Amino acid sequence: MQAKDVMTPDVITVDPNMDVASVAKIMINHRISGVLVLDNEDQLVGVVSEGDLMRRSQRDPGRSWWLSLVAYPTTVFSHGEERRVRDIMTRHVVSVGKDTSLSEVASILVSNHIKRVPVIENGSLLGLVSRADVLQGLASLGSRQTEPTVEDWNIRAGILELVRRRGGVSMQSVNAIVVDREVYLWGIVEDDEDKAAVREAAVTLVGASNVHNFLATLSDVARETK
Repeated sequence: MQAKDVMTPDVITVDPNMDVASVAKIMINHRISGVLVLDNEDQLVGVVSEGDLMRRSQRDPGRSWWLSLVAYPTTVFSHGEERRVRDIMTRHVVSVGKDTSLSEVASILVSNHIKRVPVIENGSLLGLVSRADVLQGLASLGSRQTEPTVEDWNIRAGILELVRRRGGVSMQSVNAIVVDREVYLWGIVEDDEDKAAVREAAVTLVGASNVHNFLATLSDVARETK
């Protein structure tokens, strides 16, 4: 199994000139822990993680920007104090190709102590692979000796497109992995209605008997963490 079989194709990106507070709010709203930074030519120039946001502010050495935003969400920083993405982003970004094997992706994530890695082809961003995506891919593959086929990849793309058209479901939180026309749905959705909608998209393409639904809702996650 390769990066293209598990990657999230809809990636949240930001501009180097965006203010830091706006980036933090984007991450909170989408429940993600990092965003990629693209320049005007859609070239990957950096990444902003939670760690980058939590660096100490020169304005207030005793409080990080992240904590300032959470504690005082209506705070307006003056132009002179407002920092931009280009000021805090990590410029060296490790990436993989779409045909990189999951074992190699896992090795890269672990050796570089990172949670996610962008998938790049000819300088263009194709998607993002997280540690969770790798684990979900391996779990879906199981003991099979076969690899996803072109048909499997097309089914996956079709499911994601149907979910995207419906709207309302965060594409950063949902993953569909297809092996031998068997669909495995992973991730977290808002509620049971979204969970049913994602399953319906998969059933439309492969039939109910070939859909394995491991999606959880936010309320499910909340109960598990109590």
